[in-house]
Amino acid sequence: MASKTRSGGIAIAVALALIAPLAAGIVLVLAKSSESPLESASAVEPLVGSVERAERYQEASVAINVEYATALSPATGASGTLTQLKITPGADVKTGTVVGSVNNQRLVAYASKAPLFQDIYRGLKGADVKTAQLLLKDLGFYTGTVDGDAGPATEKSIKAFNKHYGWGKDNGTLSLASLVWLGQGPVTVDEVSVTLGSSVSPGTALFTTTAALAAIVVTETPNLPTDGDVTLTVVGVTVPYVVGSGLVTEPDAVAQIAATMGTATEGVGTIALVTPQVVGTVPSSAVVAEESGATCIFPDVTGAAIAVTPAGGTLGTVDLDESLVGRPVLINPRDVRQDLACG
Repeated sequence: MASKTRSGGIAIAVALALIAPLAAGIVLVLAKSSESPLESASAVEPLVGSVERAERYQEASVAINVEYATALSPATGASGTLTQLKITPGADVKTGTVVGSVNNQRLVAYASKAPLFQDIYRGLKGADVKTAQLLLKDLGFYTGTVDGDAGPATEKSIKAFNKHYGWGKDNGTLSLASLVWLGQGPVTVDEVSVTLGSSVSPGTALFTTTAALAAIVVTETPNLPTDGDVTLTVVGVTVPYVVGSGLVTEPDAVAQIAATMGTATEGVGTIALVTPQVVGTVPSSAVVAEESGATCIFPDVTGAAIAVTPAGGTLGTVDLDESLVGRPVLINPRDVRQDLACG
């Protein structure tokens, strides 16, 4: 009977020993569950980085169109017999090309925005003189200033032109009879309109041109870069571009873009800076904006605000002035700072 009592006591002691830790655990769990979720969560740590350096090309998309020139019929200003004919269908004609001769005096082709409307000689002034000076400069006869004032230097270059092309050894007049206007750019001969030995007079068409490439028309947008030289890229072809011009007219550039577009006459291009703009960049979470419009960043949890002016950015980042590159910046100020005032 005593052994049974002793066994029962041992069982009760073992049971109490097992129950005690369990009860303590329950109390601990209850105590923990009674804490505020905010108190039990781990504290947010400040994240401090630095303002990074970045390069921005300020790329912008534009619509483009391939423009073709209207076919022309370049005419002579001379009278007489066609003693030489130097053009054939398919031939390329540009400023300085000799297309033929009338009475053994050579006819020189030229391209310009507008044709000369009068003979040019010393003492004249105006846009017509400037056109003549540009022509003579392109041909290597004039080295002076293109100012629209036909002075001694212009006269000297005219005499050199006339001597070279057979219009007199000391002739100081640039005659319309010696020139054939092509329009605004080089052309390709489609059909020849005259025959050797035929009589011509001012206004006689010498040949017709094909409807050649003239320009790439650019439809500009308000967000184009204006801080330096830019380029236009179309399907992998990159050429120089002047913002505000609305056109690419350099023949090689026009031909390259047209070739890469194939049969399409409309497309999309990208305008970008040649030399990128260097900026500082930070995650957008680092920038604080007040209702007043003031914006700032912070170097750490307690440091004073640094006023900034955002200058664009990308998804998730804000661009700042280049002078801030390398400076420390608090990436999560809203999580760890009490004072978020930019003032």
